[in-house]
Amino acid sequence: MKQLARSLLLMSLLAAGAAAQTTGTITGTVTDSSKAVMPGVRVLARGKTVDVQRESTTNGSGDYALPFLPPGDYEIEFSHDGFATVMEKATLHVTERIAVNATLQPSSVSERVEVSAAGDVLQTETAALGRAVDGRAINQLPLSSRNFTQLLSLSPGTSGALNDATALGRGTQIISSGGTRTTSNAVQIDGIDALNIHTNSASDNGVGSNGILVPSPEAIQEFKVQTSLYDAQSGRSGGANIALVTKSGTDQLHGSAFEFFRNTALNANSFFFNSTGTARPVLNQNQFGGTLGGPVKRDKTFFFLSYQGTRQVNGYSGSTSLALPAIPLDRSAASLGKAFAGAKPQHGTVTIAADGSSINPVALALLNLKGADGSYVIPSPQIAGAGVNYTNSQAARFTEDQGIANIDHQVSEKNRLTFKLMIGTDPTYKPFGSANIPGFGSTQDFKEEIYTLADTHIFSPALVNDARFGVSRTIGTVVPQDQIPISSIGMQRFNSSEYNDLPLITVTGAFALGYDTNGDQSVHPTAYTWRDTVSWVKGRHQIRGGFEARRYDDNYYSRNRYRGSLSIQSMADFLLGLAGTPVAQGGNGSTSSNINSADVASGIPDGADRITDLALFVEDDWKVSGRLTLNLGLRWEYLGWPVDAFGRRGNFDYHLYQPPPDGGSTSAGFVQSNTAAHPLPGLPQVSPTLIDHSPDKNFAPRVGFAYKLSNKLALRGGYGIFYDQLSNQLGLLTSQSAPNYLRSSLSGTSNAASTLQDPFPNLPLSTQFPVLPLLYAPPYTNDHPALGLNSVDPNLRTPYIQQWALNVQWEAAKDTLVEVGYVGTKGVALPDRRAIDQAVLASPSNPVNGITTNTAANAGLRVPYEGFSPEGLLAEETASDSRYNSLQASVARRFSHGLRFLVSYTFSKAMDDTSGGSTTIFSEVSGDEDHLWVNKSPSDFDRTHRLVVNAGYEIPRWGFGWNHTAFGKKFFGGWEISGVGIVQSGTPFSITDSSGAAFYGVTGSTASFAPGATLETAELSGSVESRLNEYFNPAAFVKAGNFFGNAGRNILRGPRQRNVDLALSKAIPMGDRLRAEFRGELFNAMNMVNFANPSGAITSSGFGVIKSITGNPRIMQFALKLMF
Repeated sequence: MKQLARSLLLMSLLAAGAAAQTTGTITGTVTDSSKAVMPGVRVLARGKTVDVQRESTTNGSGDYALPFLPPGDYEIEFSHDGFATVMEKATLHVTERIAVNATLQPSSVSERVEVSAAGDVLQTETAALGRAVDGRAINQLPLSSRNFTQLLSLSPGTSGALNDATALGRGTQIISSGGTRTTSNAVQIDGIDALNIHTNSASDNGVGSNGILVPSPEAIQEFKVQTSLYDAQSGRSGGANIALVTKSGTDQLHGSAFEFFRNTALNANSFFFNSTGTARPVLNQNQFGGTLGGPVKRDKTFFFLSYQGTRQVNGYSGSTSLALPAIPLDRSAASLGKAFAGAKPQHGTVTIAADGSSINPVALALLNLKGADGSYVIPSPQIAGAGVNYTNSQAARFTEDQGIANIDHQVSEKNRLTFKLMIGTDPTYKPFGSANIPGFGSTQDFKEEIYTLADTHIFSPALVNDARFGVSRTIGTVVPQDQIPISSIGMQRFNSSEYNDLPLITVTGAFALGYDTNGDQSVHPTAYTWRDTVSWVKGRHQIRGGFEARRYDDNYYSRNRYRGSLSIQSMADFLLGLAGTPVAQGGNGSTSSNINSADVASGIPDGADRITDLALFVEDDWKVSGRLTLNLGLRWEYLGWPVDAFGRRGNFDYHLYQPPPDGGSTSAGFVQSNTAAHPLPGLPQVSPTLIDHSPDKNFAPRVGFAYKLSNKLALRGGYGIFYDQLSNQLGLLTSQSAPNYLRSSLSGTSNAASTLQDPFPNLPLSTQFPVLPLLYAPPYTNDHPALGLNSVDPNLRTPYIQQWALNVQWEAAKDTLVEVGYVGTKGVALPDRRAIDQAVLASPSNPVNGITTNTAANAGLRVPYEGFSPEGLLAEETASDSRYNSLQASVARRFSHGLRFLVSYTFSKAMDDTSGGSTTIFSEVSGDEDHLWVNKSPSDFDRTHRLVVNAGYEIPRWGFGWNHTAFGKKFFGGWEISGVGIVQSGTPFSITDSSGAAFYGVTGSTASFAPGATLETAELSGSVESRLNEYFNPAAFVKAGNFFGNAGRNILRGPRQRNVDLALSKAIPMGDRLRAEFRGELFNAMNMVNFANPSGAITSSGFGVIKSITGNPRIMQFALKLMF
């Protein structure tokens, strides 16, 4: 394997680059009037959008192929002695293969026949499913932050949340495609991987990544979303394959300048802000910039430049809506005691004394904590009554400056070089993090860079090579705002000399305060990509083959969980903050603390991960006949495991585990990398990847067909396997393991000793690592705690997706295509995270560690691996799977006579046992950790129905008699309207009980149905607005008790969603070459309220209550453009 890697790396360096998904292919067959094939016909393609010219000759079968052409409009000329020359027009989209056939008529004179059609709308050359969106549509449709990703979900088979025009920053949309996770997509910009390996996500999350760098619409040539059955040239992911191409210069000088403007006064207010009488949040935004492109040397060298700046002040992103308990304005112990007298906690028998004498001094200090403006940090309700009673808006700020510089150079008729760079900076201030009350924000500063060098070389009309080298880099830091020392509130923690600020404290159904557990970090991931593809036309075969090499350097600094976090299940538990000990000893009279869980860690914060990916592929597009084309491909994909450059890797291998002796300790089960700079005696050494399985047998066949049933009807289908790259969260998680990192994650009875004054056990300071990890036998103490850490399954596999599809295309009218088909997928070996130390039920016939009875108090003693808490040992595995079945239909009209539209409908069902997250591949399993199958249910992102309509229409001059006057031509002409409308089902959600499954020592249970209750009795009818405080029937559910609940995962579904965005523009001619455009845009034009899912936490006071919206209220934006 090492020799192969060296060989491929050498090849990549010699090739200076590699082929990428930035081009397309025009292919076809030439016949004479008798339908006989014609060899030797000269085929010349001239680019009208990009200044490029390519020539070929038909072979003995009358076939030709022009590969690696930039997307755009083309004129294709067919000529042969003794025949009239034919000129066809066609539009080529990125990644596409289109057929442009010609029939030549005999002629004794020089004759030229021009065909005005823009090419066949039927796709008869490939089985791939997907949609291209050209620059015209990108600039025509309303985009709230001028971000092309807001158009990714226009195609059938895609699913996503409503676009939020009030989102802070770029407003990047992430999608699920074909029932796959949102982290299973590939995004390429100019052929280079644009995703940050740190998270493998385009999401603007600000934790380890700030999403992808997004070009301005004026700089985008087009993009395409391939959703299924893309060919073997594409790899890395099993979801959507998204390819974007930025513009190039031409022989004509073109440019633009623009300003897009939003102001608070133009916007509607949010529903819940209105309900509490809060003024609309501030939302001011200016986006401005321009482009310039043209020749450096005519017909030889071309340039394109772009700049965009964004200045945003956003009170919507910095806003919160809460259902607070009735906290009095007088925060004395006596007043609090009176307000909460007799309140019962989730844990213990002690209640709130009427005189306030039982209120914990730390809770009292937190409640009396004031911010810089003199107001309480923990607020009181603004209005009385149930449901949302407090809203707040703080101004977040986002600033971005981005630039693009592209150079194209025609070295010779046979060689074209392209260099492209894109750079952006985007400092951001966020007033809210994991806390939902003001005062705990963060600042982040990110810079992104993408560099691309490409070379297309024509060896002969039948042999063309495309090579590409690129670099994608992110540099970012995240820093919390001014911190509150824990010593000021009477709390202590073992590492307060290193981190003396508040932990994150979450009180269910009330509030969350403190700083993000992963708030202090810096990241510096860099990806180097080499790709090379050669295309060879032989008879009826167009054969492409190539290789790809990617090297990821992921350097980071992360103090994850060093501050710690506390989870408290009710306001009464927060006010008490007692240990789970007898009342006579100062406890709450139970075996569980009022603090349900406490999580803290310490270790080496630095990481320097290295990942190498390699791929080889071959693809044969075989024109079996004039009607049938086969797409036959095979891809080999080596998706490497991360390795730390300094050997800072450790793991817990449960195969090597030996329980600690009574009263003693053991390190049996822990292993370390054999490249460790500071190896610890007594720990076995293993591969630096920690994984025994080598990902060198990942073969992915792709088979597709396209059959032209008639001139207006085509049948397409196929099957393929697509391997899915794991993000470097695998590296991040295994860096957070012994001997370089220790964590204590205690809950339930395992956390009985926790109090608000001293909530965490003791761990070594970060300066003391690496340390020999020791597992202690119970009983555990603060100095010998039960540990928690991440481990990786040594048998980890590369996830993959199986895709299959069958669809019919019908050209219903000129330029109009109807498509209906079935698409299915199956995810295999998908990543998941399980707590593998979940307590085992004991009995006299099946004792566990000598225990024969089951109680909540002894759950921590009935674990498979003593020395860990029941939820403390998290295993990163690839044991999850998924299924997806769908009916996908669309009606598309390409731009003709001033009108274009796309109507997409998907009827689908996505099923899995864990769905991942927007930036998380290893998502923790909920419920019974030992039986993954019980979680099989609709995916978190499942939407049964989804209808999306987008259209653009150039309004004919409507001035009647004024049309022929100079004023009429200018005023009544040039109007255009466009829009996007969405109607979709809501997403499913679960009814959870964090106090359930006490016998198992975990907190991730669902609730149970009440006696006699069913799913039907749980669902309520009526408008959503009439059910805001009781979306479902809360009486249909009860707490799970000591066992797992029977309600199941994702059994209820949230409110459906509807939205319409509109844009109206007016083009104003200002001379021969200069024109202006005035534009107005409405996001949620009808001001429809789309409610988010309700709280499903049965222990929450807001159980069943909807507290927020999804999407945005009506937002208005104006723009002025100048173009020449």
